[in-house]
Amino acid sequence: MIIRPEMVAKWAPPAPAELPEVRLRLREYVLSRNYVEFAIRIDFGGGAFFPTMQGPPENTAGVGITGGMLMARREHRRLGEAQLYWVDGDMTSLALAVADIPSGEPVRARRMPAEAGLMLFAQPIGGYDLDLAASLANLGHPGVLAPGAMVMPTPIVAVSWSTWTPAHLDLDGAPGVLTWNVRTPDGPVALDYGMEGVWLTFWTTGSSGWDALPPDLELPDLAGGTTSAGRLAEFEARSRNTPLRTCDEIVLPFDKPLPDPTPDTGGQWAHVVHTAWQLMAQTGNAQLTETETLTRPRPARKRDERDGVTASGGVRLVRVHTRHRPAPDAVADDEQASHGRRAPQWTRRWPVRPYRRNTCLNSRLHATGDCEHEERIVPAHVKGPQDKPLVVTDRVNLWDTPPPEP
Repeated sequence: MIIRPEMVAKWAPPAPAELPEVRLRLREYVLSRNYVEFAIRIDFGGGAFFPTMQGPPENTAGVGITGGMLMARREHRRLGEAQLYWVDGDMTSLALAVADIPSGEPVRARRMPAEAGLMLFAQPIGGYDLDLAASLANLGHPGVLAPGAMVMPTPIVAVSWSTWTPAHLDLDGAPGVLTWNVRTPDGPVALDYGMEGVWLTFWTTGSSGWDALPPDLELPDLAGGTTSAGRLAEFEARSRNTPLRTCDEIVLPFDKPLPDPTPDTGGQWAHVVHTAWQLMAQTGNAQLTETETLTRPRPARKRDERDGVTASGGVRLVRVHTRHRPAPDAVADDEQASHGRRAPQWTRRWPVRPYRRNTCLNSRLHATGDCEHEERIVPAHVKGPQDKPLVVTDRVNLWDTPPPEP
């Protein structure tokens, strides 16, 4: 059975006030189960770092598990240190609209809104489609499904980050390892203990996408019988007990611009995250966003402290500034046209797309080349009433009477 877009349920994000509880469950999850996901990515070259190994398999078999447990512990720690951000749908669509034209600005530490953070998006910032026939074949069960018959939508709905400093990974003693590599948007590079950057982990839904499908949709099981998408969603919810799960990792080196992205990859999602940081950083007359802090009740903060959370200053709710917020009917039109598990439509909300402007920060030094430049995002603007359609016409001046002779 082919899954059509209209059959896919929209992702329902946790409310902003629920994000601290989500954080606690994610910290528990990464230590109990998530190291396996990190280990698989390391073994297949999809982790933030991965080895080039030599020697027989028995000498290298434990490298992925060792690295996965190391990365899971680091994820657990940085989630405890993370400032929490909840980005609403309009802000997500604005970041997507701007990121549609890639940034040329080098990645810098000052663009990070916090040294460590967890940012949840009310709508996906992208995703990819997983062909279940290929996945089952890779697990040794070919022929259960026809290729393309069942495509699982996998949305990217959150990102966690911290500064990447490989010096403390303690990888030198791993057996059978020739070199360690860091996965970047430009491709893998040999591990340089002096390299610094931003380590991003992207998160998808905790149900592995089964909750996006009609609950009564029948699916073949591996025993030759049938099951349903609803039963699989319930199984995932019980076995994982997590609202989100890790999906991909990438490292953005400092002082290098992001390359043009490959669609449906961490490189593309990194552009959206970096753009959201740029939007949040603009202040004064150029301010495009506004942030409201939802405070955590004192008993809940005490619980955070008992669980080892050192950053419990509440949730930053990030919205588009009221001066630039789109009209409700434009938002409704975009949501009606959007796929429930993909990046949302934004063309009605931003009919004139915002654009980037290279701005000199030290104009007095510009002539000598000693200045520093930074991208500023110029908001979309349409003259005229918001409730009226944008009309573009060619103006023609008609002289119905010849001008007088000079």
